[in-house]
Amino acid sequence: MKASDATGVYAVERECFRDPYPSKFLDALIETERDRFFVADEDGKIVGYAVTTASGKDGHIVSVAVNPRCRRRGIGTALLSAVTRKLVEEGVEDIHLEVRKGNRAAISFYERMGFRAFSEIRHYYTDGEDALVLKRLIESSRPSEC
Repeated sequence: MKASDATGVYAVERECFRDPYPSKFLDALIETERDRFFVADEDGKIVGYAVTTASGKDGHIVSVAVNPRCRRRGIGTALLSAVTRKLVEEGVEDIHLEVRKGNRAAISFYERMGFRAFSEIRHYYTDGEDALVLKRLIESSRPSEC
């Protein structure tokens, strides 16, 4: 992620979400989470992004977005894999995200990537829709103790 990618990130955000994050929020993430903010580009144009935060052993996928015209080509998988790898490198053991309860395509995608429904947040989105909280536990590569 480079600061110059911000305009492309905003464009993807507006294309993907009914209630896009404000540009100031994305600017803050670009500044504070630069090492955890990944973009996908085709021919120099941003077509997707993913950003995550971490606190101790807990990771939070803030957003994964791919331009609707570029979906079903592995871009979302590559982005989610990249942020997950970054969190694992940082020692995160538990990753969570929120997704609209009615967004079956996104839920199926996250389930294919190892996330499972954990809880629900009522009226999470600005239009009142509920969110599902999905979690993925990271299996330790350390040998088990006997």
